[in-house]
Amino acid sequence: MLAAVTGTEPRVADTGTLVRVEADLPTELTEADHAAVLAALATADHFGHTLTRTTEYVWAEISREATMTATDSPDVAYRDLLSHTMTCDACRTGDACPTATRLVRAWREARR
Repeated sequence: MLAAVTGTEPRVADTGTLVRVEADLPTELTEADHAAVLAALATADHFGHTLTRTTEYVWAEISREATMTATDSPDVAYRDLLSHTMTCDACRTGDACPTATRLVRAWREARR
C-alpha cells in the first residue's frame, strides 16, 4: 500500500518478533495520497513519522506475536486485504474504498 502511494519500494526489516516497514515520503503529497498513507499505517500495530533535515519517512511495525494463532485466519485475512489493495484502482489512487475498509476490519478481528 505504501509503495503504491510513494512510488518507491519500502524498506522492510524482519526481526523475528515484528516486521518493520519504512517508506520515504515524496516532497508533495496530495490529499488522496495523505489519506492512503494514513490508511496503510492504520493497519499496523505501531506506526509513526520521522522527519530530519535530510529525510522524511513513515514507519509501521506489525507484531508477529499478535498474528500467531492456532488457525491461519489472520494470515488469510491479511492476504485478502493485500490482494485487494494491489488490484483496486481506488486503493492504489488513495480514494475511499468500502471494500478495503471491510477487509481491514476483518483482518483486525481475525488477529484478536
